[in-house]
Amino acid sequence: MRRLLLIGGLALAAYAPITGGLWSADAPPTPTPTPTVTPAPGYAFTVGANRLYAYSVKQTVAWNSAGDELIYTSTLTWKFVLTVVEATPERALLSATILRIQATHEGPGSRRLVDSGAKDGQDDGGNDALLGHLLALNGAILSVVVDPRTGQVSGVTGGDAIIARINKRAPAATPGDPPPLDAAARAAFSSDALSRIWSQLLALPSASPVRVPLGPPLNGEVERTWQGFTYTLGLPAGGERLQATLVGDPTPVSAVLSDLHGSGTTTVDGGLPGSGKGELAFSVSFQALTQPVAQRHTLTWELTPLLSPR
Repeated sequence: MRRLLLIGGLALAAYAPITGGLWSADAPPTPTPTPTVTPAPGYAFTVGANRLYAYSVKQTVAWNSAGDELIYTSTLTWKFVLTVVEATPERALLSATILRIQATHEGPGSRRLVDSGAKDGQDDGGNDALLGHLLALNGAILSVVVDPRTGQVSGVTGGDAIIARINKRAPAATPGDPPPLDAAARAAFSSDALSRIWSQLLALPSASPVRVPLGPPLNGEVERTWQGFTYTLGLPAGGERLQATLVGDPTPVSAVLSDLHGSGTTTVDGGLPGSGKGELAFSVSFQALTQPVAQRHTLTWELTPLLSPR
């Protein structure tokens, strides 16, 4: 599961696997100027419209061990092109083609990096035991069904191909056994998991608070409250924490999530998703047979429209 830490962060951030950028190392992209907009009824998708984006997620986890504070930071960046395939006032079909993947993981005495855009002769990190499988996202095509009026995503397909690629990169050691990353990959790239990510990316302002599912293993909800194109995140009224059993008997491991808060912004530009960003912070306490371990998690994410190369 640790190998899919970045994608787990995406599902939470999806709360999802950046400043590093997915573009060519030769020249950084030119960000589209942030538009001045006011809340609108929804997206105005037109068939054939397309735009290039960078989507980045950063996750920082900190905890104390033997008197020392340990901090690990992971990042994941997608560069993708979003194309409108079908469009009606009530339903749109979008195609997202991932063009480049970059990921990093840093901690005490360790730094790992994968980059699907590495030039000939450069190491793309594909053999990295922790991050190498993320290169399976490169070239993936996702189909996203969304309600243009609300930004609510009802389904995402294309995850099965990513799962197959991951299993091909990390096959079972013994014939007949499941590939070692199969279960975690299915949890990360199921239609439900991908729908949570895209529902966050495409979310539009709502007059009433919206419940947002966090996904397994918490199976809880966060409440998003809008003020114009700005929103805040928190546990629903009356809820101070979420509990989950991560491992059952005979050696149970449970987790309690608390002190959750966050915020973000989104925009619509030319009928398409504009720039957006957000952050989420929370504490997690793990209880097993040993003493409890308390962690502090911080997630940030950003969607940036890019000027397509000519």
